[in-house]
Amino acid sequence: MTTVTQRANYNVKYVDYGEFAKKILNYTSVPYQIELQPGREKGKALCWMQCPYCYGGSAKNSGDRLTVERYKEIIKEVSSGPNGRIEKLILAGYATDPLNYEHFDQLFETSVENNFITGMHTKLLKISNKFLEIVSDKTIRDKSYVSVSVDAGKKESYNITHGIKSSLDILGKIYKNIENVKQKKNNKVDINTTYLLTTHNSSIEEVSKSIDDLSSLGVNTLRFSFPQVPREYDYNQKGNIFVEDRKKLIDKIENLISSKKSSSTFVSIVDPDTKYNINQLRAIPCYARFAHPAIGLDGYLYHCSESSSPDFHDQSLGNLKDNNFWDLYYSYDKEEVEKSFKLMEKNKCMCDRKLFIVNREFQKTGLLNNHNFKK
Repeated sequence: MTTVTQRANYNVKYVDYGEFAKKILNYTSVPYQIELQPGREKGKALCWMQCPYCYGGSAKNSGDRLTVERYKEIIKEVSSGPNGRIEKLILAGYATDPLNYEHFDQLFETSVENNFITGMHTKLLKISNKFLEIVSDKTIRDKSYVSVSVDAGKKESYNITHGIKSSLDILGKIYKNIENVKQKKNNKVDINTTYLLTTHNSSIEEVSKSIDDLSSLGVNTLRFSFPQVPREYDYNQKGNIFVEDRKKLIDKIENLISSKKSSSTFVSIVDPDTKYNINQLRAIPCYARFAHPAIGLDGYLYHCSESSSPDFHDQSLGNLKDNNFWDLYYSYDKEEVEKSFKLMEKNKCMCDRKLFIVNREFQKTGLLNNHNFKK
């Protein structure tokens, strides 16, 4: 059985890739998960933070949105398909935070009501009483989680790391929200925290403080790692810790972790780029759309979480405002699939680390190389 620590450290075999590839060829595959990335309806800016490592920092805001009613219909659609249901639903954001979406609680509640393992990726800056009510719902499925990006152990470095020109204690507010979630009666939701190390937040003193603070809050996991360089972005001057300096820091933090044993919080540091030899922007041929499709804030179905914005509109799978999810998901042939690979090169999309690994595993099977679909 997959554990929360395996998920936190890129050690998950999401599917049997050989069997899944055969199902793709036969039009019987079902995604491992579906990700919804709703964007706020008001205002021009998608997010008020200016995180330098944000992969969606250059995202266009076309203004197109799905209604909350349509989102709820889609959640119900993917809970029952011609070849089975999707089991896991993720709420996240492209260049924004899902909690910025005005109707977030309705999507969260609908996901729980339709029996999904529900996950979300957020900075957890604001939560409502309704959010806390849903978290404590006895029917919420095991393995549901809230992944919180903290990325700092002090309020000053949190603001620097996230491009916030203010002295406000944002980190303290996040800690308080974590505490509020963890204290809810019947809460079965894991709180997994992530900390991207930069030159601004990687002193051993600060790392040690974050371990102590988050462990005392009872988070399930705390994972230290390094930012993934955004596409077409010069990260040299933005606090990046260069590869040659990472090993020394990893050794120091591993020693620190060993000295701080916690019975409730699993703490780790990972460098997946080195471990999995991730040295390219993308792994093509790309089969992410079959295992990890995402619904962009503009209401289109996209290949994955990192290509789910109007920037990649021409490689989308179609418009969910007017189309059923499953009709779009199963609408492919050899020509369409190969065309999408060329568009990925042209548009310079990139894989996140998880999907880079997933694509390599699909490629290893060799079963999809000729795309001999049965349809």
